[in-house]
Amino acid sequence: MHAVRKYLAKWAEPETALAGSVDARYDRCLVVPACRERGALLDGYLGAARSSPGRTLCILVVNGREDASASHHAENAALLDELRAALHGSRFLPHGGAFLGATTESALDVLVVDRASAGHRLPPKAGVGLARKIGMDLALGLYVAGKVTSPVIFCTDADVTLPASHFERPGLDAPGVAAHVFPFWHVPSGDADVTRATALYELSLRYYVAGLAFAGSPYAFHTLGSAMAVDAASYAAVRGTPRREAGEDFYLLGKLAKVGRVARAGGPTVRIQSRASDRTPFGTGAGVAQGLSSATAAFYAPEVFVALARFLRALDDVARSGEVARLHDENAGLRPEEWEAARRALLVSSGRESLDAAVRDAPSSEARRVRLHEWFDSFRTLKFIHALRDGAWPSVPRGAALTRAPFTPAFDGLLDETQEGDRLIDGVRAAFASAEVDAATFLGSRALASAISDQPGAALTEGLRGSLRGG
Repeated sequence: MHAVRKYLAKWAEPETALAGSVDARYDRCLVVPACRERGALLDGYLGAARSSPGRTLCILVVNGREDASASHHAENAALLDELRAALHGSRFLPHGGAFLGATTESALDVLVVDRASAGHRLPPKAGVGLARKIGMDLALGLYVAGKVTSPVIFCTDADVTLPASHFERPGLDAPGVAAHVFPFWHVPSGDADVTRATALYELSLRYYVAGLAFAGSPYAFHTLGSAMAVDAASYAAVRGTPRREAGEDFYLLGKLAKVGRVARAGGPTVRIQSRASDRTPFGTGAGVAQGLSSATAAFYAPEVFVALARFLRALDDVARSGEVARLHDENAGLRPEEWEAARRALLVSSGRESLDAAVRDAPSSEARRVRLHEWFDSFRTLKFIHALRDGAWPSVPRGAALTRAPFTPAFDGLLDETQEGDRLIDGVRAAFASAEVDAATFLGSRALASAISDQPGAALTEGLRGSLRGG
């Protein structure tokens, strides 16, 4: 607990002071950043709160940047008005415009942190990362103050419907787990084009994670802020959520994987609304918007993940031998053009120095393996993939990627680009999701790679073939 208190004292956001003004006791916290949303977003959490014992506190951080447009500020102001009208017994807390009230469902209270009104807005270039950090820091402060029982900080987004028993999944208190990721699915919107673009974007996420797992990466997990939960002590150990304009969930989970396991929790699916959005410069909303403007969906070439597998094996060889020179002498098991692209991305200047230090300072082969995977983390893994995409294996049309990839469920030619259709896209998406369910935990595990060809996935695929032929 000392490390947690040190984090709160040195690195937490000022809003943690609000913990002292919360009188009630809660069983758990749910953190939600919200920008330009509607008050009805709370409806998405009521079922989960109602079906779980005890009381849930939703920390809703309504946020907008100082440099946002007048229309953005107006939408946030309308959201704050809706929340004040919807919450019963609201009272303002002694920190800016924060207020606390109850929904009509007694199981869910809402603490609204106003970072959207004049005088309280986020600085320019800030965004969802800072908003999520404010909420998670406050949740940590409430836990330390004894106002919240659970050490698990649940996170989601404003476009989500949480399933019943979301907060009661088995294994949430498992020792050594730094974070949990939950099953998720993007549900249709009223716009068929948006629904399809979202399904394709989600498929690209599942393809990427399956590729990482096939290669044996310890970072083969989804990084969606809308479907994750974080252990309080682990959160403090990595100094909280990165204050990024976007991608904070990717970097947070990447850091957490270095201090504990990232596990996929079992249980029901988190449902995410399909929609395009300009709230962040990249991520799901931006990816969907890009998909709407593109005629074809391009995926990473599967050969990138085959090369990643060879590179990871080369790192394991270095861990056993302690000889970094072997990596260079043997081109890390890569083809010349692959090695040149990877070397330029990873092993110039400080990259080479930090690799040498990771090997030199470790006292054993197992310690070297841990240090090497901390060096070749989720961010460097992504840099490797982008480097090979740009220097050796350009991205390819979706159908070609899925047909060639050794980690794609078998669809007997149905992935031909001429076989378009939303049911086909959803079928492939569901097959990947089924394989992920079979692989319950990650971090150093190749479980997903073998699960992709397991019978549950094959059975689902056969059922989808039948529905596609009949459609």
